[in-house]
Amino acid sequence: MSNFFQHFLVISIILGLSSCSKVEEVNPIISECAQYTKTAAETLTLNNFERNKFAELLDTRFYKFKDLFLEAEELTQLDWEFLAAISFQESQWDPRAKSNMGVRGMMMLTQQTAKSLGITNRIDPRNSIMGGSRHLADITASINYGLTESDKINFTLATYNLGATNINNTIATIEVAPESLTWNDLKTALMVLDGDEVYFEPQNGYSRGQQTIDFVERTREYALLMKVNSCQDSINQLTAASGT
Repeated sequence: MSNFFQHFLVISIILGLSSCSKVEEVNPIISECAQYTKTAAETLTLNNFERNKFAELLDTRFYKFKDLFLEAEELTQLDWEFLAAISFQESQWDPRAKSNMGVRGMMMLTQQTAKSLGITNRIDPRNSIMGGSRHLADITASINYGLTESDKINFTLATYNLGATNINNTIATIEVAPESLTWNDLKTALMVLDGDEVYFEPQNGYSRGQQTIDFVERTREYALLMKVNSCQDSINQLTAASGT
């Protein structure tokens, strides 16, 4: 484990926990946060550059938009940290972000999706975050297949990235019952997906299916980082309230 990882994800939480003895027995957030930190330490694959970039933009860019993600959680009942992680993966929290395929804004909405949501200004942060969150909530409600809740989250993210038609067509090639479908099943199919099948040519050998896989797995890791950071904020508040 790298020095950065130790300091950013482990030592800071452990120090927080050690100073919270007065609240540890009555507030379950302590053990929950410790579990998030343990999971991050054991599972994250992001390299140091990616972690450092996340930490930098969390400090310099994210907090001006945090209230919008909290509002989006109220609107959709989706965790605000999860929504913020999608936005980071999509745009690095840049309201004016634009891809070479024409998607724009903090949640990288296509013109078609924005129009269906009644959004005329994709680079407005509030419009983008609320619109993207509503779109994600609609996708989440439509996922009626998958073996586990974790699989369903991954299918939701894949659909957000690649579109429902492309995901459904890919799933149709997999000889597994819908209720038993796993993320690994879909990953295997996406890895061999030809660019022509999803209307996008591979770029520099980087297939569209692999792009979707990376989007899903990086977003899940950034969501975990968001949870760890949110926990640290909560622990700091508990520490201050306890007077320790």
